[in-house]
Amino acid sequence: MGEDMALRLILIRHAETVANVQRRWVGWNDTPLTERGEAQAEAVARRLAAEVTDAVALYTSPLPRARRTAETIGRALGLTPTPLDGLREINFGAMDGVTLEEMKTQYPDLYERWRDRTDVEFTWPGGERRSDFFRRVSATCDDILSRHRQGTVLIVAHGGTLRAMLAYLLPEQMSRWWGYELGHCTLTQVLAEDGRASLLALNDDAHLPS
Repeated sequence: MGEDMALRLILIRHAETVANVQRRWVGWNDTPLTERGEAQAEAVARRLAAEVTDAVALYTSPLPRARRTAETIGRALGLTPTPLDGLREINFGAMDGVTLEEMKTQYPDLYERWRDRTDVEFTWPGGERRSDFFRRVSATCDDILSRHRQGTVLIVAHGGTLRAMLAYLLPEQMSRWWGYELGHCTLTQVLAEDGRASLLALNDDAHLPS
């Protein structure tokens, strides 16, 4: 596979939401974008429209906060977002809507277990186990890679989902998936060629309003 058969993935975390500002866990439930979030989505869409000339697909989590972000990007690029269930955030179950402080004080045992990021058997009560979540995201990543051989594919999803995807694509570099920032509407770029992946950019926020 030559240079012209390389596939570029651009990973974009959805725009800022009300729950993000309130520091609440929100997984499969939803929360509206803030005004700042709407501005972030417009800013990332403008940058992508200026820089990406070979976009072949735009995939999104079906959750409304990701879809709204993807629709803004899609309008700028002339692409219709394709929702994929596997791109959803982890299911926080009974903790959906709870703040980190509330979790710490009301569910101290759960909080302590959650803090051990290497514990892949950690399960959100009534929600998803980490290992199942990682498997789901890995399978979705493989599905996307099997559909495209070249050009640029854009993926709009969630902080947890994109970190899991990076850990899968770049296991040596990104196995500590909790240890780096992925801001709202930042750009993270991965080049996939010859069955290997390399990181081109992480959490690039040059386009965002300060």
